[in-house]
Amino acid sequence: MPAPKGHLPYPGCETGGRPVDFTEKDIEKFADELMEWIQHDENYWLKDFCLEKGLHSSNMHKWAKRSEKFRAAYETCKELQESKMFKGAMSERFNAGMSKFALMNNHGWADKQESKVSGDATNPLAFIYSNINGTTKDLINGEQE
Repeated sequence: MPAPKGHLPYPGCETGGRPVDFTEKDIEKFADELMEWIQHDENYWLKDFCLEKGLHSSNMHKWAKRSEKFRAAYETCKELQESKMFKGAMSERFNAGMSKFALMNNHGWADKQESKVSGDATNPLAFIYSNINGTTKDLINGEQE
């Protein structure tokens, strides 16, 4: 919304709308700080970065949409987070169950389940009947005594 009629626009919203909390320059500064922060071994949970800076974590998603530099930094940090959590769980530095939970919920990891089908794939009933009673397979194949 523009300023009232005859009033000069408020600083930061000359084109209308609510003033932005963070400028492009601020966001790029946070991108540099995030990249520096993630390089330390003890830093891996990205929400901690936000808490240390007094930011809400939803800002990171918003900034990634607004700034190409921040998006690249954020994606790199998420990959580093994934790697640090996996290596920490493998070396038993982190709790494996909690690491698995975080990786599944934040990085798209999933348990794989495999199932094998044995027997005749063209006629599965023949396989079942032949295992139940050897003579019933003749009924399926059309051979009757």
